[in-house]
Amino acid sequence: MSDRDTGAAGGFDVLAAGGRARMAAGDLAGAVPLLAAALRRRPAPAATGPAPAGTAGAPARLAVYEDHAECVLRLAAAAIAAAGGPTAGTAAVAGATAAARTAAGAATDLDRAVAAHPLRPRLWELLLVAAALADGRRAAEAVYDRARRTYLEHLGVDPGGQLPELAAAARRGDLAQRWATPTEAVEARPAADPGPHARPGRLPVPLTSLLGRDELLGTVVGRLATHRLVTLTGPGGAGKTRLALAAAQRVTGVRPSASVRFVDLSAVEASALVPAAVAAALGVRDVAGSGVPATLADEIGDTDALIVLDNCEHLVAGCAELVDHLLTRCARLRVLATSRIALRLPAEAAVPVPPLATPAAVGGHTLAGLAAHPATRLFLDRARARSGRPVPESSADAVARLCAELDGLPLAIELAAARTTVLGVPQIVERLRADPRLLRSTDPTAPARHRTVAAAIGSSVDQLDAAARTLFDRLAVFAGGFDADAVAAVAGPGGVAALPALVEASLVEAVPTDGPDRPAPGALAGPDLARLAAGQATAGPAPAGSAPAGPGTDPAPVRYRMLVPIRRHAQDRLARDGDEPAARLAHARHFLALAEAADGRLRGADQHRWLHRLRGETANLRAAMTWLAGPGSDAEPYGDLRLAAALGMYCRLEGHYREGHAWLAAGLDRHPDAPAALRARAGSAAAMLAMLLCDYPAAAGHARAALAACQRAGDQRAAARIELTLGSVARERAQYALSAAHLAAASARYAACGDEWGEAQATQLRGFTAWLSGDLDRADSRLWASLRWYGRLGDPEAVATALMNLGAVAYYRDDGDRAAALLDAALERYAALGFPEGLGWAHNLRGLVELRAGRTDVAAAHLSLSLAAHRQVGDRWRTASVVEALAEVARIDGVPVRGVRLLGAAGRIRAEIGAPVPACEQAGVSATARALRATLGADGFRTAYGYGGSAALDTLLTAPSHSPAAGPPVPAAVPPVHPAVPSI
Repeated sequence: MSDRDTGAAGGFDVLAAGGRARMAAGDLAGAVPLLAAALRRRPAPAATGPAPAGTAGAPARLAVYEDHAECVLRLAAAAIAAAGGPTAGTAAVAGATAAARTAAGAATDLDRAVAAHPLRPRLWELLLVAAALADGRRAAEAVYDRARRTYLEHLGVDPGGQLPELAAAARRGDLAQRWATPTEAVEARPAADPGPHARPGRLPVPLTSLLGRDELLGTVVGRLATHRLVTLTGPGGAGKTRLALAAAQRVTGVRPSASVRFVDLSAVEASALVPAAVAAALGVRDVAGSGVPATLADEIGDTDALIVLDNCEHLVAGCAELVDHLLTRCARLRVLATSRIALRLPAEAAVPVPPLATPAAVGGHTLAGLAAHPATRLFLDRARARSGRPVPESSADAVARLCAELDGLPLAIELAAARTTVLGVPQIVERLRADPRLLRSTDPTAPARHRTVAAAIGSSVDQLDAAARTLFDRLAVFAGGFDADAVAAVAGPGGVAALPALVEASLVEAVPTDGPDRPAPGALAGPDLARLAAGQATAGPAPAGSAPAGPGTDPAPVRYRMLVPIRRHAQDRLARDGDEPAARLAHARHFLALAEAADGRLRGADQHRWLHRLRGETANLRAAMTWLAGPGSDAEPYGDLRLAAALGMYCRLEGHYREGHAWLAAGLDRHPDAPAALRARAGSAAAMLAMLLCDYPAAAGHARAALAACQRAGDQRAAARIELTLGSVARERAQYALSAAHLAAASARYAACGDEWGEAQATQLRGFTAWLSGDLDRADSRLWASLRWYGRLGDPEAVATALMNLGAVAYYRDDGDRAAALLDAALERYAALGFPEGLGWAHNLRGLVELRAGRTDVAAAHLSLSLAAHRQVGDRWRTASVVEALAEVARIDGVPVRGVRLLGAAGRIRAEIGAPVPACEQAGVSATARALRATLGADGFRTAYGYGGSAALDTLLTAPSHSPAAGPPVPAAVPPVHPAVPSI
């Protein structure tokens, strides 16, 4: 193909694409001539090396130059590596000698390249490889030292990326072997020259592709077809300009005859100057006596035209006035505006431009998976374009974390991607947390508002009035989101009045919410009880009850949030102004009041509403706790201990056992002089959470101290709660008589206080203890009594727990149908509440029902869900029981070694926490053990049991199910077989 066929630029593009395709396919020898031909089609001013930065098409040529050098050096490395093999002949040695000469020539050429581009990491990497292949380790080390000095001098950091790894490989002497095999496929990349800048008024030619906006682009184009004024709104750096350009280009494709013009208003300083700026951009001269707006209208006339007005936010009044005038007089004119604030005209259709969607900031990501998410795809694309190489696969999780911390804001992502030339992605994440100023552009051609995220945000803040700026700063104390009540608490009534200005300026995002997903099933009517008694499902959820009172009476219809980069900017301003302590104190007091109001309402008919309310404020509650336990400890007496005590029941319902217990234990240690009533409440909650964590000694210690505080304070209800906890500790340790005594004492205390809910709770727990001990008749009577009690009180979680316990009684009575109906009703209620402890229990028992029915696959599914829930919250007592049930599944499935190993793991857990197999489960566990011993024999059983007692539980759960019966050698110290397992 000749230049006459394609043009010089087109020939370059075709040859470069062909070379890269060969390179990606591993055909390096075929790629070299094509890439070399592409470089000849676009020669550099100098005899060799890449084009200087100012040359047209320089970035594209430089990338092709690097690809060509990489192919040449990989071929040379392969020849040198082949000569080092044990069977290398004379030809291989001669080939290595020639390859070393080729590398020496490449090193000379690359030396000139790094002089022209001293901060281009890929050039340094190629130079180091060339030096190592041509002259050995010392030459490579010298290149690395030069690179370090250069980076330290220009940027103050060491070079990142692959350069340190390549230097280490050169020192070890295995660089040739590593470099001979490409580790990353090179994608075919377009190398088109964007061409000269567009003339004034013409659409600028974007230098980058539009990513992740396909659906939104379609929306904008659709609005332009039905509205004459469309305004793209959103925070600074959201990508409004890039989207507007794409929409305008789409319009030119649909309506080729339309006149499309672009007007950048960022440099216009006053609204009065807007008409003149638009006229200048469109090449319209003022006509004496007519005025600029009239002249513009006359010039446009009846032309089919689209004007893109970019950056209108600081000129809203002037833009609105001019647009209104032009739309009135020019019937076929359409206007596409970009502004952080809408123009507020009746004909306007505003299209919000949100941040890009991000993946969850969790582990296990892959680069291929990240490419499906707009934010991470943008980062990967821009990082490769800036550094000249793909992001390593090992950095996938760091990319997800980074984009989540930047809240998907495109400008922030692009600035972060630019840092990959000198830093690895994990380093960027770490440094960004310490210094948000890391996100700055070194591109001198970038608009001032796009050189830093702070500049983009600051230009919006500067346009606010004083009250709105003060509110903006104070909102920095919120984590996760906030509602109008919280704003009033932190900034007063004036703050609420200023909130719409921040929303309008795209500094705060309004997030509508419908409240709880659905009411949790609560009260049970008489027909429901009859159906459950007959082993049938209930008719459905009952009403959730009345609305809660106090702070947060109803879930707010609208919540608000700041994007993370915007919040960080506000935090910097708040810290500089010295108002942070007062704002954080107001924030902490508000959420302390909310938690204390919620504490008494997390049982009863309002439970689901208040759980939803607190879930929405989890991040703020944690922030308040951090401040009250640290810098604000003197500002609000015992504030951290009060907050921890108020959140005790919430932590139990949400499964935050560890976090809640840590807060309470630390607060009790910090405040030995706290009022007795507070220490009683906090100690009671700490004992409950320690018991749920199976830390029975800690639970007993908290309980003793709390009982002493109860006596000093005269708090009978708190004393009754402690008796409940002590009864639960004794129950889990199989001390059933002691458990019954504690629960009877709790029942008597609640009756003396006239606390119906407490009496119902004590009755239910007495039934719980009874069925675990094997006393099914007593259990059945007490549990039905508690269910009727709770059905009348309307407590969703307690109703579900009573149903779950009755399901257990039915199971141990061998009534599978009734057990399934009761447990399914409990599961429905637990799922509606999102109560992990209850879900774990119900799935456990449901799995046992299926196991007895012979449906092992369904049983295994239930038991796996149960195990995940119990491990998530830290309940090792139930974890052991579920693992024992899974051992029976393994036995039935014909995998005896796995079954015995799981018994060994359960035995180890029980020994560690000091809790034997519950009485009702002993027969089943013993039967499983006897059958497995009969299958494997005494020695095989002991070997597998010992291995299970020493191996990590995750290892046992993920091991292949077809493990050979022989198993590994017996460990040096075999854990003793648990008492529930028949002796060998």
